[in-house]
Amino acid sequence: MRETRLLVDPALRSELESEGLLDVNALAARGDLETIKARLESRQTYRLVTAAGTTLYLKLYREIEPEPRFAGLFARGFDSPASREWHVLQRLHELRVPTMRPAACIEEVESGVVKRAALLTVGLSAPRSLQKLLLEEFTECPQPARRWQLTVELGRILRRMHDGGVNHRDFYLVHIRVGHDDELYVTDLNRADIRKRVTRRWRVKDVAALLHSAPASLVTATDRARFARAYLGGRLRDHRDFIEAAIRKSERMTSHTKKRLAQGEANYHVVE
Repeated sequence: MRETRLLVDPALRSELESEGLLDVNALAARGDLETIKARLESRQTYRLVTAAGTTLYLKLYREIEPEPRFAGLFARGFDSPASREWHVLQRLHELRVPTMRPAACIEEVESGVVKRAALLTVGLSAPRSLQKLLLEEFTECPQPARRWQLTVELGRILRRMHDGGVNHRDFYLVHIRVGHDDELYVTDLNRADIRKRVTRRWRVKDVAALLHSAPASLVTATDRARFARAYLGGRLRDHRDFIEAAIRKSERMTSHTKKRLAQGEANYHVVE
């Protein structure tokens, strides 16, 4: 027996229904999809614009891989990556963490198992990643006040996420978008988890990913210290073990990435 499960933003339901956007088959068959990412056959990301002028991003899961046996042992379990990201987005809005607006989650279910799924989010007015901003605008002009604002806000955002039970698992600078007035938005949440408590292990991993992705030639020791104070609170000397663990993890990530690049893997990058 087949069924369709829907999670929809009530304010957008009428617009989505009028364009047939609440059906996986109709979404997959649209001719106006602009491909954003299509590295995997099982998952692609597209951009589309409705007749009303709303920009939407579509993550289309053509095949749902079964969850690892113990995937939901400590994190909250979900039926598909689409519903996982939907609930993470909802949780981030509850935590006042700027992110995308979820529009709809559609799951095709057969015999109680999700076979295909789609997630629609409203496009952000945030054209650049934080990494790109740093590379384009901070190479020659230090801009101390602006650096302080961005660094401290990033630390506060990650602290709210972790204190609220969300760990990103891909917390790289390329996944932080920068909008008007330098507002930061957290994106690319398809691997994120919701937990009763984000343990030290997962906190270290998110901080290490951020350090790994930070351009070494642009991000100073002062920047890192400001971020750490905003994220950890109190005196840095009281968090020495955590900071050292994050640095070690970051160095291992960078070493691993360089090794994979040398082997010809194209889905890795290191910014020096």
